[in-house]
Amino acid sequence: MLIGLHAVGLLALAFAGLGLAGCDEEPASTEAQDRADAEAVAAVLAQQTPPPVELALQPITTADIVENSAMEGAGCSFTPGGEEDPFAILADGVGFVKYEGSIQRLAADAGSTEGPFGTREQYDGREYSLNITIDQAKKEGESEASWAAPANLTMADGYDREVAMSEGRVACGG
Repeated sequence: MLIGLHAVGLLALAFAGLGLAGCDEEPASTEAQDRADAEAVAAVLAQQTPPPVELALQPITTADIVENSAMEGAGCSFTPGGEEDPFAILADGVGFVKYEGSIQRLAADAGSTEGPFGTREQYDGREYSLNITIDQAKKEGESEASWAAPANLTMADGYDREVAMSEGRVACGG
């Protein structure tokens, strides 16, 4: 009987050794498998990302400005070609745009390049961000306190996709 128990013990150790040897070996990851995994993840993310929706900016009227005194004071206003009312008003620390009939307040991105009169090149909101590029080399105006220049305005959605773009002029004053 002692021999039988001894044989069972040896068999148990042999099977345990085989089981442990199998645990030590992990399947080798190949470049092809890694690439396939990355493509699968990208496909899932692409399916979860909504398509971009074009944003139709609207003019900010004098009545809009009267209702919101934060739009008054030193700063710049962007007007697209052919329009009379601005589509964006930019000031120190804050910017405004109008879409879907509502004025939207944007926060100046403190990490972006500073523009004239304390404005910034980048403003961020809940749904969209605004970027303005001013060609200050082509400034026109009577003084440094009040001038106008060509500018481009772009709006991007939360996925950094351009949803609105306009060329026009920016008028700045203090």
